[in-house]
Amino acid sequence: MSTTREPSFLDPASMRQPAAALGPRAQRTITRIIEATREVFLTHGYSGTTIDEIARVASVSRASFYTYFPSKREVLLAVGAHTASESLAVIQRLADLGGGRAELTRWTAEYFDFLDVHGSFSFAWTQAAHEDEEIRRAGMRGHLRICRELGTRLAATAGRIPADPTLAGLVAASVLERAWNYGGLYADTIDRTAVIAQTAQALWAMARQGPPNGRPAG
Repeated sequence: MSTTREPSFLDPASMRQPAAALGPRAQRTITRIIEATREVFLTHGYSGTTIDEIARVASVSRASFYTYFPSKREVLLAVGAHTASESLAVIQRLADLGGGRAELTRWTAEYFDFLDVHGSFSFAWTQAAHEDEEIRRAGMRGHLRICRELGTRLAATAGRIPADPTLAGLVAASVLERAWNYGGLYADTIDRTAVIAQTAQALWAMARQGPPNGRPAG
């Protein structure tokens, strides 16, 4: 089996260099910029995010930012590559679950924890993709691959093979992201644990809808 990694998003120009080409100090700076970008996206979205604000939060100069990222688009793609990798790691842990609701609820709580860190990217990328065709094309293939993985593994918890795992995963990801987003927005009114439980219930039902093993109803 090939071990070649298919990138989830286009790697920024600076990220195409061999790891050895970047020293520890440069790696730390890149990490700070990526983390700052994620933080600013959460507050301002893609359109409202500026390089000046990213540099301020990262405690670097504009010149340092441009040393590693030619544009806001490039740092968005770098955040996307990291987010995609972390998302796949959480999704793949679905294989360790049994078929019960309690197990799926625990996994949903883990995915919410993932979104606490990475959820801002999902909404920033969606906004950017509506405005920038290059960003949409850069991220769509990898995003749909992640959706396919989610749809396949979620259905497997019910012993099923979905007829269209990409579509199933796209809907499941949308449920997770919007529930997390609104749960945070209304945190003073709606209990997070209850949101997680209801989201898990929706995923549990989705995994079990339709005929077994993806066979079309007839």
